[in-house]
Amino acid sequence: MATSDPKTEHEHPAATRYYLVWAALLAGTLLTFLLSRVHLPSPFHLLVAIAIASAKSVLVVLFFMHLWDHGGANRLVFVTSIFFVVLLIGLVVLDNATRFELANPGRGATLDLVPPGPDLLGPRETPVPSRRVDMPEPAKDLLRAPEP
Repeated sequence: MATSDPKTEHEHPAATRYYLVWAALLAGTLLTFLLSRVHLPSPFHLLVAIAIASAKSVLVVLFFMHLWDHGGANRLVFVTSIFFVVLLIGLVVLDNATRFELANPGRGATLDLVPPGPDLLGPRETPVPSRRVDMPEPAKDLLRAPEP
């Protein structure tokens, strides 16, 4: 009679765990949709969206990719990759937050401001069409008969 060794036999987790994780992922998706309809102050809508997406991705990695059941080097690689992703996203957000006010377009009154210094790219006013060199002369009245 052969006995099965639990170390060599691959055991599958109960399906209940997958259904619970699936329900949590659906709840996270619903929460993301509902919070997209709510107006949050400027930095918080991004933080909430990233937090919900991160929680959902951790659920997928832990349970559907079986990191919960395995340990050691796999968990170390996961934690290291999460650290570098947070570092890169954090540095980009900090760089954007500390820039000069006019370098971040699209924030209300900044669109009305004139940048400091001379405008080297072009004139501030649109030239009159007759004075522009890139436009042809306006056509004369072609329906009138030529004068002798």
